[in-house]
Amino acid sequence: MTALLCVGNVTVDEAVFPDGRRVEQAGGDAIFAALAARLVIDDVRVCAPIGHDLPPSMLAEWQAAGLRTEDMPHRDEPTVRNVITYRADGSRSWYLVNGEAHFDRMSVYPADLPSRAADGVLVSAMSNASMAALLPRLAGRGRIYLDLQEDGLGPEVRALVRHCDVFLPSEVEARALSGTQDLAAAARAFAADGPAVVVIKKAEKGSLVYADGTLTEVPAELVTPIDSTGAGDAFCGAFAAAHLAGADPVEAAKRAASVARLAVSDHGTRGLLGAAR
Repeated sequence: MTALLCVGNVTVDEAVFPDGRRVEQAGGDAIFAALAARLVIDDVRVCAPIGHDLPPSMLAEWQAAGLRTEDMPHRDEPTVRNVITYRADGSRSWYLVNGEAHFDRMSVYPADLPSRAADGVLVSAMSNASMAALLPRLAGRGRIYLDLQEDGLGPEVRALVRHCDVFLPSEVEARALSGTQDLAAAARAFAADGPAVVVIKKAEKGSLVYADGTLTEVPAELVTPIDSTGAGDAFCGAFAAAHLAGADPVEAAKRAASVARLAVSDHGTRGLLGAAR
């Protein structure tokens, strides 16, 4: 049975919409990714630190959706909290309530990794320090998929790309890391760093897949989003699961687009949880 380990964070996200609505929902990149992956394969494991204030009902809900949570370390820290403000022009900003040092303490380090093997590991955005410590230690632990965060994309982050087999940046991250506005050139440059596959996520414009020297545009499934928080994470989780299960990169991107559509169909993780029932 194909097994995927999703590494990242658990968060409580408060989404603030242009009309003034505020919606709070537990989630986090590892959870969005894992729930999406679970719609593709059966064995999905999560390694993401749990804060002391996370309601037990949330953990039970994820377990009921089929996620394996025994590899989630417990921290004597509050859960990471974000305030995400969506603007009328489609842009958004993130505010990390408890600061960067707390975010680092709630990120995954090598000592947190489970000893059990998996076919693949999806590393989602955490602190730069934790990813720098973690990624070199994942060599030999299956196929490595890497997704980054939009902030702090300096040369030291670009250096992490060589440690993955599949790189999954957003178009914002791709342009910032590569120094070019040309996404095709960016994809080729990332591939030259080491990954066999590069998938640049372009939200409602789909994705750009680079594999075996070929660039392929994969369209998104158009939908009016209710909440786009976690859509990119869901795409990465579904892509990794489909790819590990044998789909080629283009087919995996198509499957991921389909699952990401579910992620934006409701607030927070509700769309993915609803599909899992």
